[in-house]
Amino acid sequence: MPNALVERAVADLQARTGLAPGARIVAAMSGGVDSSVMAALLHRAGFDVLGVSMQLFDKAKAPGATDAEGRCCTLDDFQDARRVAFESGFPHYVVDFETRFRETVIESFIEGYLAGETPSPCIRCNQHVKFRTLLERAEALGAGHVATGHYARITRDAAGFHLRKALDPAKDQSYFLFSHTQQTLARTLFPLEGFTKEEVRALGRELGLHVAEKAESQEICFVTEGRYDAFIEAEGRTPGVGGGEIRHVDGRVLGRHEGYWRFTVGQRRGLGVAHAEPLYVIRTEAAANLVWVGPDSALLATECLVREVSWCGPEPTGPLACAAKIRSRGLEAEALVIPLAPGRAKVAFLEPQRAVTPGQAVVFYREDEVLGGGWIGPS
Repeated sequence: MPNALVERAVADLQARTGLAPGARIVAAMSGGVDSSVMAALLHRAGFDVLGVSMQLFDKAKAPGATDAEGRCCTLDDFQDARRVAFESGFPHYVVDFETRFRETVIESFIEGYLAGETPSPCIRCNQHVKFRTLLERAEALGAGHVATGHYARITRDAAGFHLRKALDPAKDQSYFLFSHTQQTLARTLFPLEGFTKEEVRALGRELGLHVAEKAESQEICFVTEGRYDAFIEAEGRTPGVGGGEIRHVDGRVLGRHEGYWRFTVGQRRGLGVAHAEPLYVIRTEAAANLVWVGPDSALLATECLVREVSWCGPEPTGPLACAAKIRSRGLEAEALVIPLAPGRAKVAFLEPQRAVTPGQAVVFYREDEVLGGGWIGPS
């Protein structure tokens, strides 16, 4: 007897995609429940699905590497994806994107930390690998679209394509997708956009997928030892400098550190200095090998400079009032985006924001729509 939830999901996909039966779609499969359900539903809906898992980083070659639970893209994950594809009845491939991933994600990650920033590699991966390199591979395979298990929505009207928040606010991943353009939105599908996580797991059970109860991955795939600084040091990329000073924002020297790249803005624990009041990392200064600390109030900022600004739709010709989010789980804040030059802008916040961190993304929203975003730079 057909399951109502599965039938609803299939009918929704067939109606929402507007694609003809048999249309070829590359389904990006990480081996988790979300991407597995996504791919299985597309196949059930009558599309020609090619399951693709992306080999991004060879963990076997990394110091201290394990296939520990909680980290994505392991060999076990690929085996899970292959099993889902086999049991569902569509082909599965593993594609080697290690070189591209190294050039666009890992190198950016290392360079960001060594410049005193706190990078966000998952967004870089979406930008340069999942929705650029994979789209290129899909075209070569004769597929018009790439589908992923992200929780976000794409709508279309006379003005073009629009990237929107997921219907389930607890799982919304639109922040990580701000770099989409009209060209990539036109060829991207988010089949899970109308479901909650609980419903996706229920779909997995009804579809008979062995990954229906699989735990979610939480760690960055290439940070095999659990510490970003340890990864950078294992790569042999730390600058040739010794320890430096930890200074209070009032100018006092409070202690010494053994590597400025080991500290991030807003950090409180592990500073190695004693003080009468709680101290937080306010900024790191790579060129001078300094770590600046201060009270919580020193973390407040009313504006920030943004680089590599991109827009999902038309680029504004002047200042843009919107809501801005400076971290994925943070709250949106009223802001004014002021274009400065191609790819650059200043974001002025109506209310001071805490720990505006260089290297992180700031994403611009209007209600539930993602307008664009960019990377926070040093002020």
